[in-house]
Amino acid sequence: MYFFEFARNIIFKLVHILFTRRKEARWAQRYLNNLQEELGGRLSEQAFRKIIVSYSIYLPMIIDSFSGLRAQKISQKEKERILLYFICSTTFDDFLDEQTLSSENLSAISWSPETFQPASVEERAFLYGHLELKKQVRYKKEYEVIVQKLFKAQIDSLQQAHSTLSAAELERITLEKGGYAVLLCPFYLDQESSEAEKNCWYLIGGIIQLTNDLFDIWKDLQAHISTLPVTIKDAHAFHVYFLERVHQLEIEIARIPVPAPRKRRFLTSMLAICSFGDMAIAQLKKIQQHQPFMPDLHMLQRKALVVDMERPGNIGHCLRFAYRRCLQWKRKYDGPRG
Repeated sequence: MYFFEFARNIIFKLVHILFTRRKEARWAQRYLNNLQEELGGRLSEQAFRKIIVSYSIYLPMIIDSFSGLRAQKISQKEKERILLYFICSTTFDDFLDEQTLSSENLSAISWSPETFQPASVEERAFLYGHLELKKQVRYKKEYEVIVQKLFKAQIDSLQQAHSTLSAAELERITLEKGGYAVLLCPFYLDQESSEAEKNCWYLIGGIIQLTNDLFDIWKDLQAHISTLPVTIKDAHAFHVYFLERVHQLEIEIARIPVPAPRKRRFLTSMLAICSFGDMAIAQLKKIQQHQPFMPDLHMLQRKALVVDMERPGNIGHCLRFAYRRCLQWKRKYDGPRG
């Protein structure tokens, strides 16, 4: 029965995440401490912890899942590039959120890093990571194109504050910001990626960004930030839209030129990630119930909009979602016995 294969894949992935996360967090902390000494200053405690947490969970959940398509483990050098990526992404997000750099300086630190004069340890850390990654990636022209697209999406996302952006613009910003951020990662790996894999990187990035926005509805409401979930009118229609994104990912996974068992393990990992967004939408559907539209989210209490990941019912929802879609995928693309 496929159920036992699915259960084995899930258990193996959870154990791998738990053990890998602790080990990689310790290594990342040592690396950051050494880097701070070289840079002559200390990052904020919030940025320091965010880099470590993001790296240590992203590596086993995302990076190792893609590497597993070739039954390979990533090297220490590849891990270092991924950590440098999170140093860059975390500090750049802080530049945007805290408005510590003008738009001119954001462009300068991104496109003229060799001549930019840093004024803080955060800027020095960003420059170090940015220059090292530019030097080490193999496909520099292609890498530069993705960096430019991500930069545009991040700058455009500033318009989400106190704005009335159209749903189409919000969708574009959301999917491009998440998609291009994740699409940078294969450039940091030594493995070659097929076109289908690159599409998977981009698609899962957009789904992750949508999921983050679903989990941040309450926070974004308080900060007057417009996102697709904040402006949602019909949770049921949004669920259909979300599942369309998931289905596109499933199609691309089927196209990856690797043996079927590896694809199924990869599929399980990707759908487990997608299940978090589905769980958050299910909570919104309960709020809407059978009404044609969602109520005004500003009128709801915090507990109605905050998703509790540790509730047994929510954990069960995620497992059911992942199993059902994995089973459907297997029957469609891999045959009844697979």
